[in-house]
Amino acid sequence: MNLKELKALIEAYMFLSDDPLIPSEIANRLGISIEDIEKAILMLEEELNSDHRGIQIEKAAGGYFLVTKPELYEKLLRLGPVKKKRLSRASLETLAIIAYRQPISLPEINEIRGKDSSFPLSTLIEKGLVRAAGRKKVPGRPFLYETTEEFLKLFGLNSLEELPRDDET
Repeated sequence: MNLKELKALIEAYMFLSDDPLIPSEIANRLGISIEDIEKAILMLEEELNSDHRGIQIEKAAGGYFLVTKPELYEKLLRLGPVKKKRLSRASLETLAIIAYRQPISLPEINEIRGKDSSFPLSTLIEKGLVRAAGRKKVPGRPFLYETTEEFLKLFGLNSLEELPRDDET
């Protein structure tokens, strides 16, 4: 497969996939070098970065995926409703607590928020942003929760180390 065909294949894969394209995984599946995958991604990125394209490549969660160019958002709204993942204030508070304190149990989340967080937590689990990561070794053995790769993708992060810290805000 030549580089031009590989670029087209990668573009189609990123268009269809909900998950980021991980170069090493694609290289293994296709039996080609990671360098060729990276070259094809770079070629595609250069092509998409031109002024006449509406999408771009973004890197997050250790891979690449296609996103709409931010400067087109207002014009897209005029075309009709754009479905976005929306989270309630309670869900965002719960998610922030989990992201910064993970792994963390529901009783600990409730203590920090000062409110019952069962419903926001179930919403986050349903959306795939949080998952159970085991049980705490205390009486009652409550579940411990952590963020997922979907969380990283949604917020455009490669890792949790990229979360802003108190001294950065």
